[in-house]
Amino acid sequence: MTAINVRSALAGDLPALRRIFRRASLSNAGDRVVLLAHPDALEWPDSGVADGRTRVAITADGTVVGFIAGLSTDGSVLEVVDLFVDPDWMRKGVARRLMGDLVQTAGLAGVARIEVTANPHADGFYRSAGFAVFDECETRFGPAARMQLLLSAPAAAASPHTADRHD
Repeated sequence: MTAINVRSALAGDLPALRRIFRRASLSNAGDRVVLLAHPDALEWPDSGVADGRTRVAITADGTVVGFIAGLSTDGSVLEVVDLFVDPDWMRKGVARRLMGDLVQTAGLAGVARIEVTANPHADGFYRSAGFAVFDECETRFGPAARMQLLLSAPAAAASPHTADRHD
């Protein structure tokens, strides 16, 4: 297993982030046709990089292989806006590493819970990371689960592996 490190995204990462977003989005055969019919849905907005809300997973040689972007809604809730991994790196622990980093960072900042709108392809991952469904919502492309991970700031700060527990 290649070591994966996580750091804040830089402006120079934008081409890699856009490529990963598009490739990962199109990797789900069930989504491909509808996404290609709406090409604007395959354009990743870069606002999360400039304001420091995006973290990237990189290999030892500095190759960006995934990213996570979050948005703090009120200081106590962090919304995962994007979590994407290059298809060549899926199922190799990259998403789990990114989520662990986010949980640790959020816990240190006193965040009480992390929320996400999870498409059906990501449901299993989020459940394995400790998230639970609390609602459903309608998205541009159909229904999706609203999921949350409750944090206790001291426990999250104490362990970067909080996301590895199975509830």
